[in-house]
Amino acid sequence: MESDIKEVASRYLKLSKLRIVELLLITTVPSMVVAIYGFPPVSLVCFTLVGGTLLAISANVLNQIFEIETDKLMMRTADRPLVTGSIKVKNAYIYSIVLGLLGFLILYTQTTPLASFIALLANIFYSFIYTLILKPRTNQNIVIGGAAGAAPVLIGWAATGTPLETGSWLLFLLVFLWTPAHFWALSIENVDDYKDADFPMLPTQETKKRTSIFIGIYSCATVITSLMIAPILQLGFIYLILSLISGIYLMIKSYRLYSDKIKPISYFVFSNTYLAVVFLSMIADILFTIRNT
Repeated sequence: MESDIKEVASRYLKLSKLRIVELLLITTVPSMVVAIYGFPPVSLVCFTLVGGTLLAISANVLNQIFEIETDKLMMRTADRPLVTGSIKVKNAYIYSIVLGLLGFLILYTQTTPLASFIALLANIFYSFIYTLILKPRTNQNIVIGGAAGAAPVLIGWAATGTPLETGSWLLFLLVFLWTPAHFWALSIENVDDYKDADFPMLPTQETKKRTSIFIGIYSCATVITSLMIAPILQLGFIYLILSLISGIYLMIKSYRLYSDKIKPISYFVFSNTYLAVVFLSMIADILFTIRNT
C-alpha cells in the first residue's frame, strides 16, 4: 500500500515539472526584496512562493494535456505520465484545476489581489496562448511566450503591496529577454525532437549558426538590461560587479556557441546560473546596504 502511494506521488511529481518551477521562482523573492528595499515577512514570502508554485504547476499540467500527441513523437517527452497513460487525462485536468484555484486563492487572500490576477493571467497565457496558438505556428513562439516566464517578478513585486513601476517592468524585461536565448540553446540540443513533432522552433527553421546569432543578440540585450537596472533600482557595487562579471561570461558563452567551441547545453546550463547570480546579487546588495547604513 505504501509503495503504491509513493508510486502515484512520483507520477504526479513528474507531471508537475518542478525543475521549471524552481527556475521561475528564483526571480520572485529578489523582486519582493527590491520592491520594498528590505526583506519581507517570511510568511508573505512563503505564501507568495506556494501560491505561485501551485499556479505554475497547474499551467505545466495543462501544457502536457494539450501536447500529449506531440509529446509521443519526441524522445525526451515520450515517458511523460500522460503519454504513457500512468495518469489519466481526466485526473490531470482535476489536478491542474484544483492546484490552480488553490494557488489563486492563496495569493488573493494572503498577498494581494493584483499578485493573484497576474499569476492567473500568466497561467492562462502559457496554457492557452503559448501552447495552443504560438508554439505550433511561429518560430518566435518563445519570444512572445516568454512573458509568462517573466511574470513571477511582477507577482513577487505586487505581493508586497508595492505599485508596479519602472523598476518592476525592467525586471520583467530582464527575464523576458533572457528566456529566448536560454530556450533556443535547449532547442538546438533537441532539434531532432522538434522536427519529429513538427514544432516550428527557431532551430528547426534556421541553421545552428543563425540561431546562435539570435542567441548572441538576446544575450547582449539581457546583459545591457541588467546594467540599466542598477541606477533605477538603486543597486550598488555588489550587484554591479556580479552582474557585470556574469554578463561578460554569458556573452563569451554565446560567442563560443556561435564558434562551435561549446555544445548548446553548456550555454543552457550557464544561463540558468547567470539568472540566479543576477537576482541573488540584488538581495545581497540590498541587505549589505541596509546593514551598513
